[in-house]
Amino acid sequence: MNFLYPQFLWALLAIAIPIIIHLFNFKKFKKVYFSDLRLLKEVEMETSKKSNLKHLLILLSRILAIAALVFAFAQPFFPSKMNKVGQGEKLISVYIDNSFSMSNVSQEFTLLDQAKQKADNIAQLYKQSDKFQLITNDFELKHQRFVTKQEFVDLIQEIEVSSSSRLMSEVEQKQLDFLNKEFTENKLGYFVSDFQKTTADVEQMKLNTTILSSFIHLKPEITGNVFIDSVWFDSPVRVIKKKENITAKLVNNTEDDIQVKTELIINGKTESFVNQDIKSNSETEIVMSYTKDKPGLVSAKLKISEYPNPNSTFDDEFYFSYLLEESAKILVINNNARFQDNVSGNINQLFSNDTYFKIKNSSASAIDFSEFSGSGLIILNELNEFSSGLISELLKYLETGGSVLYFPGSDVKLNSVNEFLLAVQAGRFVSKDTTNTKVSYLNFEHPIFKDLFQKVPKNIDLPVVSNSYKFSSSSRARVDKLMKLQTGNDFLNKFSYKSGQVYVFTVPLDKSFSNLASHSIFVTSLLRIAENSGSPQSVGYLVTDESIVLKDKEYLTEEIHIQNKEMEIDVIPEIEKNRGELQLFLPKSLTQSGNYNVTYKGKNIAGFGLNYNRLESEFGSYDLAELKKLANGAVVVNGSEMDNSKGASSLSMANDTKWWKWFVLAAIIFLAFEILLIKLFK
Repeated sequence: MNFLYPQFLWALLAIAIPIIIHLFNFKKFKKVYFSDLRLLKEVEMETSKKSNLKHLLILLSRILAIAALVFAFAQPFFPSKMNKVGQGEKLISVYIDNSFSMSNVSQEFTLLDQAKQKADNIAQLYKQSDKFQLITNDFELKHQRFVTKQEFVDLIQEIEVSSSSRLMSEVEQKQLDFLNKEFTENKLGYFVSDFQKTTADVEQMKLNTTILSSFIHLKPEITGNVFIDSVWFDSPVRVIKKKENITAKLVNNTEDDIQVKTELIINGKTESFVNQDIKSNSETEIVMSYTKDKPGLVSAKLKISEYPNPNSTFDDEFYFSYLLEESAKILVINNNARFQDNVSGNINQLFSNDTYFKIKNSSASAIDFSEFSGSGLIILNELNEFSSGLISELLKYLETGGSVLYFPGSDVKLNSVNEFLLAVQAGRFVSKDTTNTKVSYLNFEHPIFKDLFQKVPKNIDLPVVSNSYKFSSSSRARVDKLMKLQTGNDFLNKFSYKSGQVYVFTVPLDKSFSNLASHSIFVTSLLRIAENSGSPQSVGYLVTDESIVLKDKEYLTEEIHIQNKEMEIDVIPEIEKNRGELQLFLPKSLTQSGNYNVTYKGKNIAGFGLNYNRLESEFGSYDLAELKKLANGAVVVNGSEMDNSKGASSLSMANDTKWWKWFVLAAIIFLAFEILLIKLFK
């Protein structure tokens, strides 16, 4: 047992006071005359025994009460594991959580300011000869080494709130990598954090027995938040003059019902807004619509405002950007050369009056494969067979996110066509079916047919079929059944292959097979397939993402820039070309959320929004009791009990087993026992 204030032990000399009082009883005696001395002797003998026992018990209770009170003031404790490190040089690694949640205020200071003070206190526990290492969520290069005590203290003062979030198990691994490089036995690891449940995966931590780990727990005042969790579009591709529906998921994890105003801001102008009440500890989805009539870069932001007073403005904005093209190219590879006049055939007639989609026709016998990379959709019109070169190029095109639509020919070479279908993991044509039937099923939940009808008629008019090809899907196929026949055979399927999509009809456009070419569903199907083809555009990226992917249009990589004029950012990213794609690696300096432009020779070729990771949007943190249960032997310290004025001594004491409260209780018990003795022994 040790004492925090051993100088108080001198007060034990006060024990002499009740002893002196006991030895020198200054009570004055009064004479009482008795007629019979024998009776007096009997009374004296009996009273003397009781009186001596009473006085001894009172003396003992007073001694113990004084001793207990002195011990309480001296504050005895049993040292924790933190104070039992061996002699010699020590390696100390300190993790300071500098994520956004540490910007919350507690006791008039941010949690990060408190964390920096605690880290300074930790440093004061050790000698100048000991080695220190600092870790933050940024994993900065300047922290990838051991430093002296003074250098460590200087590095602490440079820490700022960062957009980076790390799982605590990831931080621990980084800590272990450094500490295990050295052979000293005295290794200590500290974690100073608010221990948010979304990032403090304490149960996944190794808590290596060769390293003494300590958790310094900081408690935030704000425990609830209203935030934008995620955002998505109905379709993956943006099209000019098309109504876009965007959905935002809002979360309220406070204890109050809150009214939220959601604004959609595009290119600096508010397009629309919605007011919505969100119940406490619940979530809701907000749907907003807009239409862009002109091509160009769309820089958008969703913003929420809370009424009457915001609990926190954390993750109240979500950014997304994309380039709206003036037109989209559709490449049609025809088995019949007469369709190359851009006029003949149903496909040409369908897109001839559409200013957005531009048709490029090609003959199956003379394909220019260089046209593939610039095409949003490739239509294989009634091809009866596939060459090995065509299959190879189509696979490359699909890998880059392209879309292929296949109408079989009237005289399909099954082995050749199935070679392509099996290569894209779709399946195969089995045989020709001459059964008269009709389409009986449309998948109205799929984006191709979703919202096609306000109300689905009971006797809907669907294509009639006299001939078709039976199709058998592969067991590995990722398939969406879009249209089926009464016979149970497939009519239109969508298959996902790597990053691309393959649509397969089981009939050609030949009238001898079906009336599909003259049916309204043909127009709808092709337009929707074309609209959902092309390069899928991500709604938003995270500041922790490493790269973005764009279509390559023979760009010179040194001429590509990433810019944000408001933040005065202009950088040339590292770029990797691969099969018609450009992979742009985002510089580490892009740590602020916002809308960014990708330019080529000064012209916008793409845009993207960067957003902070939503890992910390949920403010729920482990309390001290929960953390101790999960700590698995690690030392857990209540940061609020560390008195900054006492510095290192208060930190070293923070997790020791303290007994002063028990000694105060013991003093009260002994005094109460003395009172009972006085009252009972009369």
